[in-house]
Amino acid sequence: MSRNIIRQIVDIQNQADRLIKNKANIVEIEQFSQYNDEIKSFLESNIEDEFILNYVRAIPNLDIEQEDTKLGILNIVLSIFFGGITSYRERQKADNALNKIRDIRGKYASAEFMLKNYFS
Repeated sequence: MSRNIIRQIVDIQNQADRLIKNKANIVEIEQFSQYNDEIKSFLESNIEDEFILNYVRAIPNLDIEQEDTKLGILNIVLSIFFGGITSYRERQKADNALNKIRDIRGKYASAEFMLKNYFS
């Protein structure tokens, strides 16, 4: 089990890097969010060390629908002129989510180190 979970943690970090590098769209971010939830749930049910559990619980959830985008007047005018407010809001949501993904990636990197020690 230890090898498999470490492999999944490395995989989610690689996916986060790819999403950030390629400026992922909403669908890809939602898939990443689901994977993040699955890994966190697995860790919470299979790790007994309280310190590591608290760290895992601190890994943010990524709920794309809750990402708030604020529109200024200039942004609204420009987005209408250059392609619509919907695409602008989608891109803003994606950019906000990518910032959170950076944080998630860093937390998993630290968790990987802790779990390698935990399982050895």
